[in-house]
Amino acid sequence: MPRRRDPRRDKAFEIWKQHNGNITNREIAKMLDVDEKVVAVWKQRDKWNVVQQTNTNVVQQNDNTDVSWIEIENEYVTDIRKKPCTLKDLAEKYGIPHKRVREYAAEHKWTEKRDKYRINVGQKTAEKTAEIISSELSAVTARHLRVSDKLISIIEEALEDENELYKYVEKLRQGYGKGAFEESIIVDVKDALNDAKLLNIVQSLEKLQKMQRQTLGILDAKDQHKIEMDKQKMGDDDTEFEDDGFLDALDGKVKEVWDDEEV
Repeated sequence: MPRRRDPRRDKAFEIWKQHNGNITNREIAKMLDVDEKVVAVWKQRDKWNVVQQTNTNVVQQNDNTDVSWIEIENEYVTDIRKKPCTLKDLAEKYGIPHKRVREYAAEHKWTEKRDKYRINVGQKTAEKTAEIISSELSAVTARHLRVSDKLISIIEEALEDENELYKYVEKLRQGYGKGAFEESIIVDVKDALNDAKLLNIVQSLEKLQKMQRQTLGILDAKDQHKIEMDKQKMGDDDTEFEDDGFLDALDGKVKEVWDDEEV
């Protein structure tokens, strides 16, 4: 047999409603001569902020155990499982005529409250999920940017040496075949610019820049132009599409100069 409900539990909710929620648990506890933590438990279990109940009449069960309409409504409204409890289930559980539960539920709009509660829970879940995903993406983005910045710093440090682009590395080997041999690396600074090293540095910087821009969601001119072309192609199958040669120009496939000619 369930334990008899503390009558002060409903009185606490009445006091909270009379003050429109602008009263502390401690003040309610003093009025009812009950522990403040007990009031907090009642507030949480009965979900005073969720169930806006205007009638807190007590229902008399068949076994003479009192149960509040607040408790029954709260059980119905907050049950959003795939197969939630029905009014008939609640009537049988609390020993109340099904007709009475149905009429009370219609009067106090239990179905609408359950639907609203389900939507609120769904929205909060979606917001929490989006927050987690956003946080993870931010962490990944920051890590990518840190890596690319470190690689750029390495290149910058190397270029602080004014002879870096004039250095040539040669690998010398003495002794061949199955016998012992020695290898040594010689770095020679020459007057001629090391074109291969310069090209490697330029290509590396371009790749790093592209990686950073992609991480930040910034499209290069080539990618942006390609997207616009694809949109135009998909917009109307009957429309003839003429390639303006922009992509070929960016790829260095044509020698046309697009800048204004000098007069």
